[in-house]
Amino acid sequence: MRTDPWLLVPEGVLVSGRKVVLDPEEARHASGSLRLHAGDHVVLTDGAGKLAGAELIRCVRSDVVAVVDEGVTKVQPLPGPTVALGVLHTKAMDWAVQKAVEVGAATFVPLLCDRSQGSHKRALERVDHWRRVARQALKQCRRTWGMVVESPMTIESVVGGRLQPGLVADPEGLTDVSGLEPHRMTLLVGPEGGLTPEEQKALAGANWSTIALGPHILRAETAVVVGAALLTMRMQAERG
Repeated sequence: MRTDPWLLVPEGVLVSGRKVVLDPEEARHASGSLRLHAGDHVVLTDGAGKLAGAELIRCVRSDVVAVVDEGVTKVQPLPGPTVALGVLHTKAMDWAVQKAVEVGAATFVPLLCDRSQGSHKRALERVDHWRRVARQALKQCRRTWGMVVESPMTIESVVGGRLQPGLVADPEGLTDVSGLEPHRMTLLVGPEGGLTPEEQKALAGANWSTIALGPHILRAETAVVVGAALLTMRMQAERG
């Protein structure tokens, strides 16, 4: 069964009966990739919990206008973990951000490690791009609340308390999270090549535990998604 496509709008514009002008990038997606036309029905979401049906009244290239249906829904956010990932090369990092949204992570932290790929300056320059990737991912997975993408953190800042101590991905770590306290639902994954012994020691000294994410060695971007999915399911089961 075909479902109405989702489109993104700015926060605060979803009001019943209101005309909403899509930003040019989203408009081009609607008229180009989605091949929508005036008269088509869509779902609009603001990434802050609100969504509503709408009818397109104009849809030409970067000029797209929709009229919001009567009745705007406000959805409460689902619980999700914080995940921190050692910065990877461009495509792998983008993939990890996108998939973390899909599996339900609440917050994503780019982590500046000794073995991170690319310079720390480059990572700082990529934050807005990762935020756009995260926002665009909402449409595919029909998620109404956006994932927060934090500014990059160093291991030193994590150890210093910027993140609540949680779990570090490690093949030799725990294999069962059923007994973990809810406040431990933070996952840290090192970059390709792993964390250095000094970084591992610093995290252990700051009360971080380790967790194994299966019987095989995973790529860093795969590990963060597997771990995020595992902790999301654990948190939502706890919620009942």
